[in-house]
Amino acid sequence: MGRSIVAVVLGIILGGIVVGLVEYVGHMIYPMPAGIDTSNPESLKTYAANAPTGAKLFVILAWALGSLTGGWLAAFVARQSHTQLALIVGGVLMIFGIMNMLTIPSPLWFWIAGILVFLPAAYAGARLVRSPQVV
Repeated sequence: MGRSIVAVVLGIILGGIVVGLVEYVGHMIYPMPAGIDTSNPESLKTYAANAPTGAKLFVILAWALGSLTGGWLAAFVARQSHTQLALIVGGVLMIFGIMNMLTIPSPLWFWIAGILVFLPAAYAGARLVRSPQVV
């Protein structure tokens, strides 16, 4: 039980770090225009409404890679019930993604892609961990 909790917590932490790093790369490629105050919610909403599609796709990519790596780490650490724990990590990250989309208005395609990316990516991460072979 303790190992499972540690696995999920570590998976969520790694997933969050990966999301942040990929989004950082996205901001390097698609920088925010001058004058955007990131501490002002209205300014962020205006930017999000007019952000290039590529910038939005980087967020989806970040969520996918965060779920993939977080799911992988949870499965790797857990050893047992690794697929279920990876999906828990993906589910928690999905809740964070939904909170993001509720805070910053997003187009319908972004909602659909955003919701659909987390659990399959976490599942894929779990599948990357080889199960111990029974001899």
